Amino acid sequence: MSTRATYQFISEWSGTHTVYIHHDGYPEGAAEYFTKENGAPIVKVESFLRSNEKAELTKSHEIHGDTEYRYTVEGTRLIAQNRVGFTDKFDTFFDGSVADFVQGYRLSKSA
Repeated sequence: MSTRATYQFISEWSGTHTVYIHHDGYPEGAAEYFTKENGAPIVKVESFLRSNEKAELTKSHEIHGDTEYRYTVEGTRLIAQNRVGFTDKFDTFFDGSVADFVQGYRLSKSA
């Protein structure tokens, strides 16, 4: 089953770019998407697209009405949200650094 998610990157210099991935958008899967091959956390859209071949640019978080998760990166800060039931509302379940998100959810995956 697919767990769809959008990943938005906000940069003072390059603007806002949103990426859609059709699979593995749950936190443990997203933690993998936010990790480079060398284990470093990804905080820029360019690196995210290069590291994830199934990632595709899209217009916004809202354009995909069937996403279950949305992740917003501004600088090194990540806000992670999940859909509330079958509504258009999202609750925040993580607000911190991309590095802390990756470390926390990659560790819980292997536990």
